Amino acid sequence: MKTKNKAEKSRIQIGIDKELKENAELVLEELGLTPTTAITILYKQVVARGEFPVAIKLSEAEKHAIQLLQLTKNQPVKELVTDSEIEEWLNED
Repeated sequence: MKTKNKAEKSRIQIGIDKELKENAELVLEELGLTPTTAITILYKQVVARGEFPVAIKLSEAEKHAIQLLQLTKNQPVKELVTDSEIEEWLNED
């Protein structure tokens, strides 16, 4: 009896934000998927399509946030440390 050779496995190790990982795993669990299965599906789609399988682009809110950061990056910043400094700043006219 001839047995079918299993594909050789390779391990992927990444660092990811803990909260993001936990939230994603909750969704995957609801979909009946493990993280390994989800990553395998992603890789298979990359190979099949020859491209990343989802559009990667900024939302309008993210674009606006970047524009705001660019417009304000050279503005002087006053650090408010004490409660009295914060209160004084809030009460300025």
